[in-house]
Amino acid sequence: MFVTDKVEVKLRLPQEVKEKLQKEAEKQKRSLNNLLEVIIEEYLK
Repeated sequence: MFVTDKVEVKLRLPQEVKEKLQKEAEKQKRSLNNLLEVIIEEYLK
């Protein structure tokens, strides 16, 4: 079993926003989830 200190969060976004984020994640060779994590961490700095 994989143990992590991360929790799951459900987020609802407009389809257009999700598609833009997905394209950006692909450009950066990241998962959408990882991109969102990085964006949120930067915002909180």
